[in-house]
Amino acid sequence: MEEQYLAWRRKMLDQHPDQTSLTFSDFRTHTMQGDDNGRLLNYVNANIIFQAGVDFESKPMLVFCACSLPSPNEVDYERLLNLVLFRLDEFVESDYTVVMLSSGAKHQVGWQWMGKAYRRLDRRYRKNIKSVYVVHPSMWTKLVFRILGTFVSQKFFAKITWIDTLAELGRHVPLGQISVPQAVYEYDARVEKGATRAVVEQPILHTREFGVLLVMPPQGLPRPVRETLAFVRHNGLRTEGLFRRSPPSTALRAAKDAYDHSQYVDLEIAGVNVAAVLLKLFVRELPNPVFGTNGCSYDVVRAMPSDGRVDYVRDTILEQISDDYRRLLCFVCALLSQVARSSETRMTAYNLAVVWAPNMLRSNDPVADINMCPAGKASTVGAVVQIMVEHFEQVFTREIASVLGPAEPSDAVNDILNTVDLMNQAS
Repeated sequence: MEEQYLAWRRKMLDQHPDQTSLTFSDFRTHTMQGDDNGRLLNYVNANIIFQAGVDFESKPMLVFCACSLPSPNEVDYERLLNLVLFRLDEFVESDYTVVMLSSGAKHQVGWQWMGKAYRRLDRRYRKNIKSVYVVHPSMWTKLVFRILGTFVSQKFFAKITWIDTLAELGRHVPLGQISVPQAVYEYDARVEKGATRAVVEQPILHTREFGVLLVMPPQGLPRPVRETLAFVRHNGLRTEGLFRRSPPSTALRAAKDAYDHSQYVDLEIAGVNVAAVLLKLFVRELPNPVFGTNGCSYDVVRAMPSDGRVDYVRDTILEQISDDYRRLLCFVCALLSQVARSSETRMTAYNLAVVWAPNMLRSNDPVADINMCPAGKASTVGAVVQIMVEHFEQVFTREIASVLGPAEPSDAVNDILNTVDLMNQAS
């Protein structure tokens, strides 16, 4: 970017010799405003490159939409590239994930422009990119990347994953957080047309703890669940953005691998955000989701009425979920209810539902998955999770009684979580 700034500065000094104090900030402001009073800037940030929540490891997720690229005859692509880089500047200081939606493009950029863009993406931009998912790659797209691969970093290209369908993308990132353009949906439908839509199964990892069928120990919980529940409860209730923050990927992988090999995991060293994301990953990687295919069906969720929603969740939705899954939800939602009580986390029941819903649902229909994610007043999985958190004691009455006994608890949330401490002490 320095080269572009210096070129702009020379140009401006030629036109206005008296303006000798032109800074990089002036260059940035001039580029953003342009001759159109910032219209291209607004278009780029809203349609071409934008943040779409966080991925399954709570890393910020940036989406690039090729279908939104304007005509090179109408827009200065040098300025457009600068605007894209300015947007990336907001994320380069920490780990982030990129999703490139390459289908539906009306205007193709040449490999020379892409080569220039890559060279402008210096190490400051590339080092913290953890994954790049290229969705609906055409032969041209793969050819361009192959050409670039002959003279740019192979380490960067090792981060690229080719994704053929939106359903496949949903196995890697929470699809419900991405505002997918209509052109991409239409292309995806053509790709899927005529094929028998097989159920998208989450790959079952050959591990001891994550990605295996849920089998509850007698009067207990799986080790990663009980240890992360307790650690987050005792150490995370003052952590702003809990369950939304992204931990270092290396620390997360190390802790997960340690659990999978029955090794000791020091969550004090790993940190609260690692523990929080491990809990989400445990639920996310269950071979059968809580909601969707092989779980509570979306039709049951869609039938939730506008009145009597708490009763419906308790008496109808939970009845569609197996005993082990209900027990798991009871303990998880007890923690989420306590997190929502803490003003310091700034994670309301609504915010927690938005973060957690994508980890609890999965089907062979990515559009349905997306529509099931929002929280609030809709009849969605997100709304169900919000109700479970806000009305924990009314929703999980049977599960609370099963854990604590028939006596009326004074504070069901704390009493349930206290049993987790007892489990850890007994292990």
